[in-house]
Amino acid sequence: MKPVNFYHDQPLFGLDIGHSSLKVMQVDTTGKAPKILGYGVADYPPEVIKNGVIVDHKTLYDCLFKLLNKGLLGYIDTGRVVCTIPTAFTFSRSMKLPPMDRSDLTEAVNLETEQYIPVPIANLYIDYEIAREDKDGIELLMVASPKNIVDSRVQFLEKVGLEPIALEPTMNAAARLFAVADSSHNQPSILIDFGSVAIDVAVFDQTMFVNTTVIGGSDNLTDLIAKQLGVSATKAYELKNSHGIAPGPRQHEIKEATKPMLDNLIREIQKIIRYYDERQTQLHHKLVQIITIGGGANMPGLSDFISAELHMPTRKLDPWQTIDFNSLPTPDDLDRSMYITVAGAAILNPKEIFSRD
Repeated sequence: MKPVNFYHDQPLFGLDIGHSSLKVMQVDTTGKAPKILGYGVADYPPEVIKNGVIVDHKTLYDCLFKLLNKGLLGYIDTGRVVCTIPTAFTFSRSMKLPPMDRSDLTEAVNLETEQYIPVPIANLYIDYEIAREDKDGIELLMVASPKNIVDSRVQFLEKVGLEPIALEPTMNAAARLFAVADSSHNQPSILIDFGSVAIDVAVFDQTMFVNTTVIGGSDNLTDLIAKQLGVSATKAYELKNSHGIAPGPRQHEIKEATKPMLDNLIREIQKIIRYYDERQTQLHHKLVQIITIGGGANMPGLSDFISAELHMPTRKLDPWQTIDFNSLPTPDDLDRSMYITVAGAAILNPKEIFSRD
């Protein structure tokens, strides 16, 4: 493996390349509280990315160039970037291995990975993070991503003159922000990231334990509401964000419209809870809360619905009491939620930098 060079005194910025938009943010972490130096968002056609791979470099370049030169609030003064990969296009699995030398660990992880991932190992980049290590063995979280997805981002970044310092799944970036900015991060928690076309669900217990992706996101909720109520997508979006499934005159019809997708989400969360419980009986750890992230988490009544279904307190992650927008204009509540993932990437600590195959 070839290590990526890193200079501790040089800044970096986060870049979140999503389904149809990209976000950037640079955060100064040298003071007592992290301060945002610059941030912004820009949209592009969803055809720019296909199955996680950047296929239209020019359109994405034009979008990024315009954002960095004309669309920023504040400034970004570095070309060193931490870029996200959609969690939906990664594979992750918790592993428990017998005690062994660190020099043998990579080979052992690769052998285990071959048994569980339906993609040839030659087509994957594999990384791992050790969660616990004692005389009984090593517990770790393995993350793998198809090389064509990773390479398309590296090639794009290098082509536009940026230096990729690290690439990581979106949920890992969000989990970092939770660990830094939420006082309850030391309690075993479920993290739910409501993206536009997929929902990522993970268990965070001191570190990422396991995660999964549920197909369908906030855009799909809008589509369901539009179809059920016979309204335009614009009107459905408005109803989702203003009424949602909270008590009110539109609750019943919106809840009926979104029921298939929300019921499927609950079933997937229940599966991941069982998976965690079965593996943590000896440690007597118990999941105590659910934290929601992303634009879809703003739907009124959603947290109450999840709490009622899973009998666990649920709330949105609000890191902005800890991370200061400094003198920059602060986005409204709906827009702030879009910056969770990129903020998590932007606060990456130099010690977390992984080598890249």
